[in-house]
Amino acid sequence: MECERQLPTMKNVRLKLVSFDLDGTILRGNMINYAKIPEALHRKITEYDELHFVGELGYEEMLQIEFGLLRGMRIDEIFPEVEKLPLVKDLDETIQRLRGAGVRTVILTDNLSFALEPLRKFGFHDIIASEAEISNGALTGRMKLLTNKLVGLREYCKRHEIELASCAHVGDWTNDIVVFRAVGLSVAFNASIDSVTRAATYAVNSDSLLDVYRVLEPSLPAR
Repeated sequence: MECERQLPTMKNVRLKLVSFDLDGTILRGNMINYAKIPEALHRKITEYDELHFVGELGYEEMLQIEFGLLRGMRIDEIFPEVEKLPLVKDLDETIQRLRGAGVRTVILTDNLSFALEPLRKFGFHDIIASEAEISNGALTGRMKLLTNKLVGLREYCKRHEIELASCAHVGDWTNDIVVFRAVGLSVAFNASIDSVTRAATYAVNSDSLLDVYRVLEPSLPAR
């Protein structure tokens, strides 16, 4: 593990919740790229990804278009079995340790929530994500995108009476920065962008999620 302390730890942080980004953090690559869809659709998604990367397509517009390509498809036929996804090493043990310490764990992502339900098997309490309308088991094309993760996390914490200062977020991309700046602790996990690393309390480069647990461990509730 390579771990670099980025910012002074907030005094007396006692974590009640840890949120995890999906794409690039607990999953290698992007979830939509593992969808069981025709190759032609995969190529279109890649094209829109590239347009966004070069600044010719906005973030929200990209998501609307890419998720819209799935319209009419049955949800049970879109995404692969969780066993076939390239998930980060030691995901199961990390989540179980956090749960054992009395910490709530959630996935926080812009992906469509229905595709993430199989990941609950690892012990996540909840999924905070974009929502898609489903009719007779198929996607209608209507959706509510979560383009600002902080909005989703703030609403969730309000419902569960958890202060953002008692939360930690783990992520790797620019859309995690707004959350990093609002929570008590943050971890840039295998981030390749300097601005993401600078915004986090810690930067951890590792193939094991347990190394994230180790930097959060001093702030876990006393049991």
